Amino acid sequence: MRPIPKPIAAPVIVLLLLVIAACPAAVGQAGEPPPADMRDDAGDRLSRIEQAMWARDPEATPLLRKWAAGDPNDHVRERSVGALALIRDAEAAPVFLGRLDGDPSPAVRRAAAEAIGLLRHGVDIRRLADPLRKDPDAFVRAECARAIGRIGGDLAGPALLIPLVQDPSPEVRALAAEALAVLRSKDAPEVLRAVVQQDNSILVRIYAVRALAEISPGPSASLFRAVWDGSSDPDLRLEAFRGLLLAERGDAWERVGLADADERVRFLAFQEWLARTLETRPGFGRLRDTDFAARLEGFLTDRVRGIRELAKEQMESLGFRIRPSGFGYAVEP
Repeated sequence: MRPIPKPIAAPVIVLLLLVIAACPAAVGQAGEPPPADMRDDAGDRLSRIEQAMWARDPEATPLLRKWAAGDPNDHVRERSVGALALIRDAEAAPVFLGRLDGDPSPAVRRAAAEAIGLLRHGVDIRRLADPLRKDPDAFVRAECARAIGRIGGDLAGPALLIPLVQDPSPEVRALAAEALAVLRSKDAPEVLRAVVQQDNSILVRIYAVRALAEISPGPSASLFRAVWDGSSDPDLRLEAFRGLLLAERGDAWERVGLADADERVRFLAFQEWLARTLETRPGFGRLRDTDFAARLEGFLTDRVRGIRELAKEQMESLGFRIRPSGFGYAVEP
């Protein structure tokens, strides 16, 4: 049984009553908020920022610029930058650049770099390339790399090559490779091939292979084969296979992929086979092609759901009636 609490000793009660009597003002003001100049109303400002973002209110931009540029609260500056980007304030670039150059908060600097990349204002790439090389925070540098890829221009590719090789953060190197893929930089393939062979991060190598598949698949085919044959990492093998399908189109790699244990590789191989078949056979020819239909029917019970669904969809487009059967489908007689 819980013990019954003892009553407060009488002398203590008397002492409390004397203190209250001596300080009536304290009792009267206990439930009142402190004066406006003594309380931090950052919560109010954050609430107003959320309202402006929800309403996409362009009339809020002057106040948002003011808060982004000089509010003492890190969260208010960060959210103000994000709100200006969401509202797509075309005149906020100087605010973003100012925050990127000198804000003490890495979160604010990162938000500023992201805003610059999203709005793609006419910003000198060097204003992003400098923090990409020098900012102490890896997330800020990574966002600068992404922004450079989005903005583009003649200086964008060269600005990304040095961090691709030298940045100490694998995330920054990976996003530099991704940005080069977006830009389809003609200066990048040789460096990307070296990165695939030499970088000690699987993440960076994956992004570099992916970039080569976008920019230079044909000349990189031998490298893709070497990665496919020599790597045990499933994600790296997947990207190498994607590159091989682009570099050496034909049924050879489709057959290899369909026999692979990785379901993602098998799905890519099936997609490639289906796309190539549909491309090379006209619609009427497909209707009369019993070999094509027979092979599609074989995929109706494949262990990969995506393959089953695509096969079903294609069979139905050829006029076959398909019914569920176990974990797959069957052609109705």
